[in-house]
Amino acid sequence: MGVFISIVIALALLAFIVNPDDLQRVMSMFSSKYDVGKIAGKSISHQDFDKRRESYNRILGLTNPNMDREEETEMVNNVTWQSFIADNVLIPACEKAGIKVGEEEMVQMTKNGLDVSPVLLSEGAFINENGMLDEERLQQFVQNIQYDESGQYNEYWNYLQNNMLQDRMFTKYSVMLAKSAYSNNLQVRRDIADNNNSFDVDFILQPIPFTPDSTVKVSNAEIKEYYEQIKPSLKKVETRDAEIVVFDIAPSEKDIAAAKADIEKLYAEFTALPDSEIKNFIERNSDTPFNDFYVKNGELREWSAILDDFVSANSKGALLEPQPYDNIFVSAKILDVAQRPDSVYLKYIPVSEEKTADSLMSTIKTSEEFSSVAALYAPQQRGVEPGTIGWVNEAVTYAQLPAEFMKAFTSKKGDMFKVESNGAYIIVRVDNVTSPVRKAKVAVLSRQSSASQETFSNVYAEAGKLKDGAKAGMAAFEKYALDNHLNLIPVDNIVGGAKTMGSYDKMSEVSRWVFEAKEGNISDVFTIDNKYYVIAALKKIHPAGYAEMSEFSTQIKEFLNMKKRVAKMAEETKAKLEGVESIEAASEKLALPVSSVNDVTFSSLSAGNQTDPILIGYISKAGAENNRNLVGPVKGSLGVAYFQIKDAKNGAFYTESDAQKKNEQKIYSILNVLPQVMSDDAGIEDQRYKFY
Repeated sequence: MGVFISIVIALALLAFIVNPDDLQRVMSMFSSKYDVGKIAGKSISHQDFDKRRESYNRILGLTNPNMDREEETEMVNNVTWQSFIADNVLIPACEKAGIKVGEEEMVQMTKNGLDVSPVLLSEGAFINENGMLDEERLQQFVQNIQYDESGQYNEYWNYLQNNMLQDRMFTKYSVMLAKSAYSNNLQVRRDIADNNNSFDVDFILQPIPFTPDSTVKVSNAEIKEYYEQIKPSLKKVETRDAEIVVFDIAPSEKDIAAAKADIEKLYAEFTALPDSEIKNFIERNSDTPFNDFYVKNGELREWSAILDDFVSANSKGALLEPQPYDNIFVSAKILDVAQRPDSVYLKYIPVSEEKTADSLMSTIKTSEEFSSVAALYAPQQRGVEPGTIGWVNEAVTYAQLPAEFMKAFTSKKGDMFKVESNGAYIIVRVDNVTSPVRKAKVAVLSRQSSASQETFSNVYAEAGKLKDGAKAGMAAFEKYALDNHLNLIPVDNIVGGAKTMGSYDKMSEVSRWVFEAKEGNISDVFTIDNKYYVIAALKKIHPAGYAEMSEFSTQIKEFLNMKKRVAKMAEETKAKLEGVESIEAASEKLALPVSSVNDVTFSSLSAGNQTDPILIGYISKAGAENNRNLVGPVKGSLGVAYFQIKDAKNGAFYTESDAQKKNEQKIYSILNVLPQVMSDDAGIEDQRYKFY
């Protein structure tokens, strides 16, 4: 007791001399509350996860500097989490199987050949113009690591080596499993027979009536027994039910009037400008960027029917006065009208030196010669002829290719030109062009009606009234929303980290609150993407574990009732068909029509066949036994069936090679789900949603 009191006093004294934030961070290191999850029984602390996440964030910033920030954050979080799974689940499984990667093998992975690592081949910084690993560039990078004072190069190289090692380890593990999974001769012969032996069949079906049968009963004991059988498949993660009210932040009439006045003022200046100054004016003043390409009739209709009609019907120099369109005001000027091809078919050859480009351009004469040379220089891509860009229109070319490529739309079929890009040179061939059509270049001046600060404040105040009116709890929240005609949206079965609620995206912050709240709690006002305010109320918590029997009792009862009804029908039809030997006689006795199905094989079970799979199994068994008698009752999923095989055919189109390919496909299917199966077996708990 004395020791305990001493510790309490020490902590109290420590609180006076240590910054409270620092003390909180230290204490959090020992609390599972600050874990982002658990993998294979090991807790992953927020500190460890964040340290690795920041490292990957720096690496991604180094290799993909132009990536969208939101996309980057999502990618880094997932890559970091997968790296912990690899460290704690996948790699230990490989090591347990005796798999290793030696130093010499790591060296060979950095050289072109069969052993080159796909990790390096996926890094554009080390790939030459032929799509191969540039060994000299890679070696130069490694040698320059010692001169990088920031340490980023070393961090990046360690990241690559670790990924190379993990990729090779798991590849070896996969190959080991693939080699150990084989079909013996008996299995191969059975598979060939199942696919080559087919049967033509006549059958009758007594379907399950839609009207209920009062004589068939399902007891609670039977429901419970079946629930226990299927319970292992009903495991679920924690989910929560909530209700949300969304307040759209839309521009007010005052905001719309301000936007209209703004564009009218700009339009007066716009109309007085010479064409040579319009591009800079649009870039400075328009909410729509200047697009320096031509559009054909109808191409602008999806964005603005008003604008498309104007461009289609007017000539060069025409002006469109400001027009309202979906909270946007648009005006325009047609800068030019010309006959131009809608699309062009392009091929390219990338080279590193201008003199090489000039030499090739003077040598190549035909499309075939161009393709042959492109095969030597352009990257290889499966299923695509080297050096092929393909059909492109002006909008795609302007958006995705260097500006010089626009020259293709004033070129003839067979023309070639040279483009300089990032210190390299590209030879472009216009391999084909479509017939010329009327197209126009148009400058669009637009102004979006945006919500003002006053509008934001007014909408926030409305949301605040709901918050104040719901202080008494869930019932008050619902009553206030209904009394004030607010759209109360139920969102059930929310999972941790959900980014979407109902039809609304970017709801991560609301989702995080939902998983921190208690039942009946009402949230503060959330601002989502500056487009709407959201208030949420937590209605119910569904703990992780197994689904309760009450959630499935109705479905189970219906399923068992159906099975009992089918069994009863089977006994009744069997009694009626005592002594009947043909499908025709059975049809007459039961007053059911005879149907036919041809070319039934056992493999039909996996071929998307519409026939009841239970019936297919019975037909295959009867066919293998050469049974031509009336067979039944077959208790299927649709009702009770009787059938008779009328013809058996033995083909030879399905060979041992086909059986082997089928087995390989099964193996690849297993390998595709293997990481997930291993992860599930490790009992992974992902709680990143608490922090990110």
